[in-house]
Amino acid sequence: MAETQDERSPLLPDKKETITPLPKLQLSLICFLRVTEPIAFVVCFPFVNQMLLDLGVVSDPKKAGFYAGLIESLFSVAQLLTVYHWGRMSDSIGRKPVVIIGCLGATVSGIAFGFSRSFVAMIATRTFAGLANGNVVIVKSMLAEITDDTNKSRAFGYFPLCYSLGTIIASFIGGTLSNLGIKNPSIGKSYPWILTFPYLIPCIIASLFPLLSGILSFFLLNETLPKETKIKPISDPSISIRQEEHHASASELIKRSEVRMMLFNFGLLALQATALVGLLPLYCFTPIFDGGLGFNETGIGEALSIRAICTVFVQIFTFPWLQRKIGTIRLYKILSTMYIPCFLMLPILNILARLDQGVLVWIGLFVSLLLGSIANMAFSCNLIMVNDLAPNRHSLGAINGLAQVVASAMRAVGPGAASTLFALSVDRHALGGNLIWAVLSFVAVLGAIASLGL
Repeated sequence: MAETQDERSPLLPDKKETITPLPKLQLSLICFLRVTEPIAFVVCFPFVNQMLLDLGVVSDPKKAGFYAGLIESLFSVAQLLTVYHWGRMSDSIGRKPVVIIGCLGATVSGIAFGFSRSFVAMIATRTFAGLANGNVVIVKSMLAEITDDTNKSRAFGYFPLCYSLGTIIASFIGGTLSNLGIKNPSIGKSYPWILTFPYLIPCIIASLFPLLSGILSFFLLNETLPKETKIKPISDPSISIRQEEHHASASELIKRSEVRMMLFNFGLLALQATALVGLLPLYCFTPIFDGGLGFNETGIGEALSIRAICTVFVQIFTFPWLQRKIGTIRLYKILSTMYIPCFLMLPILNILARLDQGVLVWIGLFVSLLLGSIANMAFSCNLIMVNDLAPNRHSLGAINGLAQVVASAMRAVGPGAASTLFALSVDRHALGGNLIWAVLSFVAVLGAIASLGL
């Protein structure tokens, strides 16, 4: 393994740095917890547009975008209100109890969403899901606490991989198990309740994952929060601050310019990623001559799975090596440019679909989603940067909570704003129906420029 060098490295290193082995069981449990969060968030994406039509919320598929974006965003809006407090709570009472609470919340809210028979019920259950789940912050803090400088790039590289695996699972479940009574009339005849609640089965199956992760965490997960030790006051203030393991507040963290710049970059990155995640199902669902690709639920699930599989591939085979060779910040700057061609390719796919070039549409979609997956490696870089900026380990929950507040805000804005702008672009034929892609490309350019300030 090659070593990276910077101005702080010794000129003549006398031996190769030994890589600390990762605790396999604890890392596996933390990664499984990370897998369950996107399952809860994404499982409804393949069928939410059709669900809105079935419930009579909208009658025109072109108008489903606004309501679908609202449903998709509510999870993040609610999470925005509580995620920092979950992080601070974990700094005080421990990571494990907060994780178990989050797993129970995801399980209950997921099943309840499947029973929804009105738009109000969809809103209520989706909101509760976000309020009750702050696990994304906790698992990031736990990962930092079980790793060190020799193995963190490998461990942190697993996180986008886990998110992608969760997306694959959720997309498959949501795309293939929804509306089973219609897809297989014999099943609907034998089990009439499936026709009454056509989206309950995928919601139940998806909810089993956080339930299982909560049970495993209760019995097997170790508490990673360092225990505080009482020390005697000393006269030197600088030593006192270092030893006391002060719990930094949000205001103290934000006063640091490097934290503000990191949060700004993270916000732009999260906005692009969540806009694409929220927009992709709608873009695929929308009829071809209305600006989309005209896919059914199965096709949408396949498209989401392709994106997730691409992310798995690049995370396994490229991120740890690139991070060691190039460095975290330099790699982040390079990856920040990848969303530009990703967004620019999508309107071209609609042109190919209008020309009935089905094979080229799928090839182009694969290339675009591959570029987006490469760009998503920036999340691993950001995770490393966030944890490196923590003043001490007793502030990991706070700084990760602060970063997740920004991410949740962008996840709240991204899907809804992108879906609404897509509908506006199509309905009013703004910029030939391509206003959405022009705006997203501009945001991608802005993100690339902002990365230069790191």
